[in-house]
Amino acid sequence: MPAYDKRPIDWLGLLPVVGIVIAALVFFMTVGHAHEHQAGESEEQARVVQFYRTWLRPKGDFSITHRSSSCCYAMGLQQDCFPVEASRRRADGVLEVLPETGPDHKQFAHWYPIEHGIAENLQPDPRESPDGRSHVCIAEWSQIVVCYVPGYGD
Repeated sequence: MPAYDKRPIDWLGLLPVVGIVIAALVFFMTVGHAHEHQAGESEEQARVVQFYRTWLRPKGDFSITHRSSSCCYAMGLQQDCFPVEASRRRADGVLEVLPETGPDHKQFAHWYPIEHGIAENLQPDPRESPDGRSHVCIAEWSQIVVCYVPGYGD
């Protein structure tokens, strides 16, 4: 019969291994979320999804590097980019938008101000709306708009 090692387990020594496993799971969950063209999805819907997948953040008023991080799907499986359902101007002239969230993303269903510096039409390398509608990406953790592209006529 084999002898068993009776030394206690070094749990702190296992932390790097656990961290690598968790990072790998998060990576594969995020990669698995990348939306592919689905049966029954229109060409317009596919263009919007492709736009979301390639949309990079403008610098805006944030301390980030221009076009170095993604606008959409930053939260992995959590959708964070939407077409704009409605827009309005406040008395102080600030544009506010209401995302078209659908029933699965009600946490994003309220009015958001658009910071002047993130509007695509004001960038040195502007992106155009893929379908003529306005679109917005929201950082869920901070509840601020990080990307905005106006639709035609906005």
